Amino acid sequence: MAWKNEQWLRDIFPGQGRIYEEYRLLPDRELSIVAAAVLDSALAELLFLRLTGPEEERHALLGLNGDGRAPCGSFGARIQLAIVLDLISKDDASILRSMKNLRNRFAHEVNAKFTSSTVIPVVIALCDTFNSLNQRLIEDGFLNGSSAGLKELRAALPYQNEAGAGLLLAVFTLYHAYFHRLSERVSLIPRLLTATPNAEQGADGNTH
Repeated sequence: MAWKNEQWLRDIFPGQGRIYEEYRLLPDRELSIVAAAVLDSALAELLFLRLTGPEEERHALLGLNGDGRAPCGSFGARIQLAIVLDLISKDDASILRSMKNLRNRFAHEVNAKFTSSTVIPVVIALCDTFNSLNQRLIEDGFLNGSSAGLKELRAALPYQNEAGAGLLLAVFTLYHAYFHRLSERVSLIPRLLTATPNAEQGADGNTH
């Protein structure tokens, strides 16, 4: 079956220079839901590129044919599949799961805010994982600067709704751009050797 869902690179990605401007004015609820939906779509597309086999089977597995019953049709299942395929790291998975949890809170709680008692633990978990990842990248020489700003932001999260919204927007913008770069490098899983000997092999697998 054909790909029925929106395609991330074709239909959603605004270009690296416009990500922040595209989403910065969204209300909190919309930002939380849309950010998770966008990264979910991005991850599905990366998984499609990473997997091998007939297109219709990959569509069906990932739910790209519009079937909500697909084994990997949910954000959570796609995150798990991306880990076992070594497409993302454990830190990446923790961050994406926090974003999924934020989406669920805002989608199912009428008066949810970033400072709500049910939301703030998820926001803090997102901040802590993001800070840990940021610190590791600095120590390894991939980023310049320090993580002092994130520590100050964390202290403000329980009291300032804008702090939570800013954190989510920063993480979302980074991963939106990161997934775009990753899409250019992702490679197919090597195909397994067929179990049926080819015409030049005997039943023992040796060439004759």
